[in-house]
Amino acid sequence: MNKKTFRKASFILILVIGSGLITSALLKTPAHKPLKKQSKSLTTDKDEDQWISAELAKLSTKERIAQSFMVACWSNKGKEHLAETEMLVREQKIGGLIFFQGERDNLQEAIQQMQSSAALPLLIGMDAEWGVAMRLSGEPRFPYQQTIGAANDLELIEKIGYHMGVECDMLGIHMNFSPVADVNLNPQNPVIGFRAFGSNPQQVARQTAAMVKGIENAGVISCVKHFPGHGDTDKDSHKELPSVSHSVNEFESKDFLPFKSGIEAGTRSVMVAHLNVPSLDPSGTPSSLSKVVIETYLRKKLGFKGLVISDALNMKAVSEKYGKSEVVAKAYLAGCDILLFPENVSDAINLIYSKVESGELSKETVNEHCKRILKAKYEAIVHKPMIKRRDPAPERKLIINQTYEKALLCIKNEEDHLPVDRVDKPIIRIAVGTHTSAFRDRLNDYAKITHYKYFTAEEAVKRLKTIKLDPNAEYILDFHSDAQRARNNYGFGPWKQVLDLLPEQAKATLVLFGNPLTLQNETEFPKTVKSVLCGYENTAAAQERTAQAIMGAFDIEGKLATDINTQWKSGFGIQVKNNGRLKYSQPEELGLNPDKLKEVDDIVAKAIEAKAFPGCQIVVAIDGKIVIQKSYGTTIYENGDSITNDHIYDIASITKIASSTTALMRLKTLNKFDEKTDLNELVPEYVKDTPYADLKAIDLLTHQAGLTPWIAFYKRTMENGELNPSIYQKEDKGVYNRAVADNIFIKDDYWKTMLKIIVETPLTGKKSYEYSDLSYYFFNKYIEKTSGMGQNEFVDKEIYQPLGLQTMTYLPLKKFNKKRIVPTEYDKEFRKQLIHGYVHDPGAAMMGGVAGHAGLFSNATDLAALMQFLLNKGQIGDQSIIKKEIVDQFTACQFCPGNRRGIGFDKPTVSIKNGPTCDLVSPSTFGHSGFTGTITWADPENKVNFVFLSNRVYPDADNWKITKMSVRTEIQRVIYEALFEARRKKTDNK
Repeated sequence: MNKKTFRKASFILILVIGSGLITSALLKTPAHKPLKKQSKSLTTDKDEDQWISAELAKLSTKERIAQSFMVACWSNKGKEHLAETEMLVREQKIGGLIFFQGERDNLQEAIQQMQSSAALPLLIGMDAEWGVAMRLSGEPRFPYQQTIGAANDLELIEKIGYHMGVECDMLGIHMNFSPVADVNLNPQNPVIGFRAFGSNPQQVARQTAAMVKGIENAGVISCVKHFPGHGDTDKDSHKELPSVSHSVNEFESKDFLPFKSGIEAGTRSVMVAHLNVPSLDPSGTPSSLSKVVIETYLRKKLGFKGLVISDALNMKAVSEKYGKSEVVAKAYLAGCDILLFPENVSDAINLIYSKVESGELSKETVNEHCKRILKAKYEAIVHKPMIKRRDPAPERKLIINQTYEKALLCIKNEEDHLPVDRVDKPIIRIAVGTHTSAFRDRLNDYAKITHYKYFTAEEAVKRLKTIKLDPNAEYILDFHSDAQRARNNYGFGPWKQVLDLLPEQAKATLVLFGNPLTLQNETEFPKTVKSVLCGYENTAAAQERTAQAIMGAFDIEGKLATDINTQWKSGFGIQVKNNGRLKYSQPEELGLNPDKLKEVDDIVAKAIEAKAFPGCQIVVAIDGKIVIQKSYGTTIYENGDSITNDHIYDIASITKIASSTTALMRLKTLNKFDEKTDLNELVPEYVKDTPYADLKAIDLLTHQAGLTPWIAFYKRTMENGELNPSIYQKEDKGVYNRAVADNIFIKDDYWKTMLKIIVETPLTGKKSYEYSDLSYYFFNKYIEKTSGMGQNEFVDKEIYQPLGLQTMTYLPLKKFNKKRIVPTEYDKEFRKQLIHGYVHDPGAAMMGGVAGHAGLFSNATDLAALMQFLLNKGQIGDQSIIKKEIVDQFTACQFCPGNRRGIGFDKPTVSIKNGPTCDLVSPSTFGHSGFTGTITWADPENKVNFVFLSNRVYPDADNWKITKMSVRTEIQRVIYEALFEARRKKTDNK
């Protein structure tokens, strides 16, 4: 191998490693706090200077000129185009490529193809203002700068910049032509608009600096553009030359500020726009070709020493006037180090070279341009630090979600219409546009909603006229546009016509997913519209976050970053406080280590492998934010369906708190229950003249009334191992109308016999804690009598519907497909069948499925929502379903230390150890467990909400591996360890 070949091979190896083309094995990066500048490699400035001098000496004058050429390349244009580009690399020895449309795979193939033909490594650039998705199909994108500017969180912006840089680096892109530093002073701007942070120069300056820091800290060259400021134009420089009439003072006090800030933050390049700026250069020379603009203002006034880049030289603002070669030469002579998108490359190089030969251009100037480019290549490629990175996807998801959260704007909220507190009245959603499903799906997680969907406003108007809309419903009207520019009302069409079709009495929330400038000609809305939100973009993340905000999962605090009109100006935004509903989030929002939480997966996997249960659901919320919502395993061991978050479990004795206790708390709130009263006052018809009459409700609910733990009622209804036909029938007919299981119906009044059996059972005489189901048979009847409806109807009307709980229910087969319900035990003794969709507990089944101690079904998410409601002291926003003091009373230990129980609720042991919880919970924790393999705990002190649902009783209730393996307490331990670790780190970082 000769020296030249060896040198070329070495550059290729350095390039491949340095550019991130083989970084899949190195995906380890510390999560940044704020971001720290990545340290340079151990090489010194002297090493850099020596390398630059050595490489410069190897290049001819033409080759030095060619280093300034960054030619356009499309990785999806086919072999012929790539071959032509490769020829320019090989023969003209151009210095770089800017890549446009393509896909991830063909981009990387194209980069490798071009780099293998380059004598010096090519500097690869891309317009990636909202990430590489701006140019590559199939890639997820970051929010637009307009949205980022509205979010106005500098730490968040820095992180976005960092992740954009990481994304570029992993694809072999060294230079991101971002951020846009233009101050968007003209709402009619046809080319900047949504690409800019906003219209406040000082705010844009701070945001530009943050974005620069992020991109540069990822090891990628940032580029602030478009100097001297493209924000106050009404023409598109792709088509014609715009003019900016600002005075020098206006430029310096407004337009220059973000560029100055970006330069101070460390940007390594500045792009110069094609603009006519008479106050800066009276000659009429476009700024990109103006030595005055570049040397006097950018270099001297702002002190910029990095790479000056021309805007694309094929743009009609300059190309049509000066010609394809001459425009390139003029940009070079004006001071541009990188000539972007030159055409007629060979001719342009020769033209510039001729100016060297004629003396119009000095060799020293050529060398200065080339040295700056070699310096950039040295830093970005040749001696770029090796950066170990972890998978960026989780943090990327978080920062995108947080951006849409912070940007979300409320411009109207009449009568405090938002958030939607109670959802126990009809909600109708009318969606107009495309890609609307993320909003629908998240709304459905909070409430039962009727959806109408139309592709255009015209279609909506036509079809809604044929529908009789409920005047008493709550309405949500969401309009979706994937456009950001002014055409067709920013892609929304005649959306206001749809509002006119609402019933006069209706109350509606209007949501616009797209550019808020669609409102620039609006000042008011129909009286039916009580609240208006702007989501800025029609992305799944924007929709999902907006749906959560509407339902009250987090505060709305967005402020406009740009004037819409004289009514809604920069800085305007109405704050909307959350109502305490659970927020769907991720561990990273709370600083939880996702690697630590993977231990939960390991615990569950081992339990399923050991056949402790076929499958399970876990939901964990901390500080009101769901950080785990996972399903594992299958419904049954043999050919079972995979468990999803929508599956419904028999939650067994959790019914005691999720139904009976909350019902009693609600009745106490209504002054219809007093825990100090005795059963003779509550249900005299069943206990009069029995020892049970004097038992106080509080003693029954804390399990210290001396009741026997359990009665096997079903055994008294069997003869010779078979069901007594006088009590049961196989069909639902006559008085045999309460389903116990498939093809088994019990007499509708047999529950009276069960209550009689209870009161005939002697009390134990103990006044100490002994767990018993039996008191809840009486509370069931008290709730029915007091409310005037079945217990299932009462809790549904008073608790579950207002909270939007859609799976928590008794008698699930009346509401859900059987496949959605997880089976429990194969009952060999009583019902002699697989119990599927019917309550597992025999006594509750004999009550017809609606009992005080068992019978409730739910998924983990609904149970977590109920527990969060209790953590929120029984409140939904400003509405009190259960009084705060009643929640505090019932969830507190009543008779510690002898009895750990709250009123209805289980509690940790007084010592915290050797109890139903792990030993890291606080004493204020409350919850309950269920025989079927379920548990829920809420910790007010640590704000932890933990739900675990399983069917450990399948196929045999004698399987207690879940307890022997401490599955639930060990999962709880992992959660608390992760939380405490995050808190320690947060404290250490302060």
